[in-house]
Amino acid sequence: MKMQGKVLFVFLLQSLFLAKVSPEPSSEEDSSSEMHHEEQRKSGSHGHWKYDDQDKWSLDFKNCSGKSQSPINIDTRAAIFTPALPPIVLQGYDLSDEEKLTLQNNGHTLQLSLPDTMRIVRGFDSVFVAAQLHFHWGTVKVPGSEHTVDGLHFPAEIHVVHYNSKYDNLSEAASKPDGLAVLGAFIEIGPQENANYDNVLSSLTDVSIEESDTEIPGFNVRFLLPPNLDHFYRYNGSLTTPPCFQTVNWTIFNETVKVSRKQLSELEDTLKAGHDSVLSKNFRAPQLLYGRRVLSSFEALGSPGGVSSGGTEDTSSGKSSKRGARLGSGEDSSEKDLTDKGEEDAKFALGLGEILAIVFGVLFIVTLLSFIMYMVQQRKKNSRLRKDTRQNVIYTPTPKEGV
Repeated sequence: MKMQGKVLFVFLLQSLFLAKVSPEPSSEEDSSSEMHHEEQRKSGSHGHWKYDDQDKWSLDFKNCSGKSQSPINIDTRAAIFTPALPPIVLQGYDLSDEEKLTLQNNGHTLQLSLPDTMRIVRGFDSVFVAAQLHFHWGTVKVPGSEHTVDGLHFPAEIHVVHYNSKYDNLSEAASKPDGLAVLGAFIEIGPQENANYDNVLSSLTDVSIEESDTEIPGFNVRFLLPPNLDHFYRYNGSLTTPPCFQTVNWTIFNETVKVSRKQLSELEDTLKAGHDSVLSKNFRAPQLLYGRRVLSSFEALGSPGGVSSGGTEDTSSGKSSKRGARLGSGEDSSEKDLTDKGEEDAKFALGLGEILAIVFGVLFIVTLLSFIMYMVQQRKKNSRLRKDTRQNVIYTPTPKEGV
């Protein structure tokens, strides 16, 4: 028993000694770890998110559950016509072929780096510097544009990302309320190949594996966007991927870009993500507006859709496929004035559909009244005929036969 007591006593002394000399994690280390994790979350550098678990994004990226998220559905009837919106003016988009651009498959999209000589010099309160462009697409059966128009999708969508020139780079600007401006355009299928898109799509096989990249010569990036940049929608929104910062001034062009079915198929089928799975359907579902207003630089006429050309059939959902925003969450007085003016104009402006409805309604009423009058006249005429007929009939009793 004495021996066992001594052994127990020695064991207790060793335990106390180890407890004293063993280093405990300091609060500084904990803080550093948390900061590192937060930096990873802010930069979106880690890939712990997928397009098939969008409902879980907000668990790691709290901004993804905000009330100014993108993409959205553009309701063309609710868009506020604001003619005072300044047109978009681009500078430096025509690059020399001596300039080398990095094309990358980052596992989420096909991304092309852009030089800081490319800029938006008019259209916003500040000059915005180009950083990169990327694409969102679906499959043959599932159109993959992120934004929708009147509830309808386009086959694909291109985003050209710019940051405010007051900041040093995209990373610094991404979390700032006035940090980003993104130009978006819908891509649809046309009758022939688009030579401008071949500048990018011809190198798809070189970046088929996730996290692979290659260099391509510079070209006129302006030709990746629609010919007409004057007609667009504008609203406040966010990045469409984690960390979902709500700092984007979105411009969605009304006119589409056309590529061939073959070119679109190459984009849909060539790139890989993860364990050799095909990178496709890399688009986020439309988010709720929560009272945000969508401005329009043009007054849409004709049927709902508000786009210059149609889309393709989405056989998986049974729908046809069709096809930005004071920075941050607030609006300045200038935009409020523009919006109020647009609302006043909208009060007095009737769309073509409403005019046609009124015309057809009047024609229907006139036709109905004419028909009623005709029926009344016919009844009167028939009544007179029956009366005249009764007056002309002479009653002749049937003769009786002799008994």
